[in-house]
Amino acid sequence: MTACKLCWEDGCVAVARGNGRDFLHCPACDLVFVPEAQWVTVAAERARYAHHDNVVTNQGYVAFLGQVADVVCGVTAPDAAVLDFGSGENHVLTDILNGRGRRCRAYDPLYGLGGDALLGKYDLVVMCEVIEHLRDLRAELARLGGCLRPGAPVVVRTQCYPSWAELSSWRYARDATHINFFAPRSLEHAAGLIGRTSQATQLPDIVVWR
Repeated sequence: MTACKLCWEDGCVAVARGNGRDFLHCPACDLVFVPEAQWVTVAAERARYAHHDNVVTNQGYVAFLGQVADVVCGVTAPDAAVLDFGSGENHVLTDILNGRGRRCRAYDPLYGLGGDALLGKYDLVVMCEVIEHLRDLRAELARLGGCLRPGAPVVVRTQCYPSWAELSSWRYARDATHINFFAPRSLEHAAGLIGRTSQATQLPDIVVWR
């Protein structure tokens, strides 16, 4: 049997298959994940993102990140220390938050950015479209938790998965670099690993762990 990447429970079973990948479901925490043997390489993941237009001149992308920045600024004070965990090569969200008066640092191991940033303590950590990529899910969450000051929240943006019948054709699951898929219960479990509770916001794909 395959153990869950999030809660380590055995008994995960395939509930869908698409694009050469199996999607395993954990009945204990509701995580859906792709088995490691079917992951793309880190080099292939980096190559895929080289084709994305994730730059400050892309107005649609900036507007998308602006929604996250609004949530971050709504739960932090000006001059708060913020870590952009999985910032991307161009760290656009980092720059947006710095422009809004937060002291934000970028961290992204895929691009060798900000390794020393993990030595700091922060008033908030933000993960925008990141948690679905994490290969060692529990270890990365522990690393994130170690960066938080007492009571500091985490802002997470990811899409929760649809029904099993829709899973294999779902746009989010067709991205070969996405290997973790969450339901509200699995987001709650992930938050609990770092001593937080997952709370919904007005936007369906953004939650705040407090």
